[in-house]
Amino acid sequence: MPAKKTVQDDQKSIKRDKKAKISSIQDATCKLIETKGYENVTIRDIAEAGGVSIGLIYKYFPGGKFDILKEISYQYTDELLMTKKPENVNFNDFPGYIRNVINNMQQYWKDNSSLTKALIMTALLDSEIVDEVKNMDFKNEYYKAVAEFFCRFKGVEIGDKDPVEVLIDWGIAVKGIIICDVIYSLSLIKSEKSLTELMVDISLNIWGYQKNP
Repeated sequence: MPAKKTVQDDQKSIKRDKKAKISSIQDATCKLIETKGYENVTIRDIAEAGGVSIGLIYKYFPGGKFDILKEISYQYTDELLMTKKPENVNFNDFPGYIRNVINNMQQYWKDNSSLTKALIMTALLDSEIVDEVKNMDFKNEYYKAVAEFFCRFKGVEIGDKDPVEVLIDWGIAVKGIIICDVIYSLSLIKSEKSLTELMVDISLNIWGYQKNP
């Protein structure tokens, strides 16, 4: 006789199914944008490629394509910065932490260069995604938590600056350099190591890092 399912088992199954469907939607969106371009991808395309209904996509992502990409960005940021696993972070070594983050960022953008270039071209040719980025609430609780995470490191001294604004400045500076490298191959001018160290130095400066004597 098969084992009797409990309510808890059913809830776990639902959570796994939800996670799988969300993952399918996100994967389909990224693949379609790489091949068709952001502006040419419709929710119907994503539904067909992800094997889900249009209604389900809007249930999980009311804002459509941009909401899907935003959630992917949050997940990537959490994994990259290890904000959900502080026990694995050495808060006494900010330079080492930053260097590791930048190395992983460089690898991620290179591994996903086609998607990166497609999104950049969209931003240049279509104002929709730019307007959506401008309307994002960078002062929300998510970004506040990430900024506070950075401020936990020993040696980080930003004075009376807004931690979220410092986080945004840092993100713009580092991502800008990495994206330029992906497009224009700046590593041909500088070695990858020196480019990484440049970004580390910029990061430490932005976060007001003071090395302990």
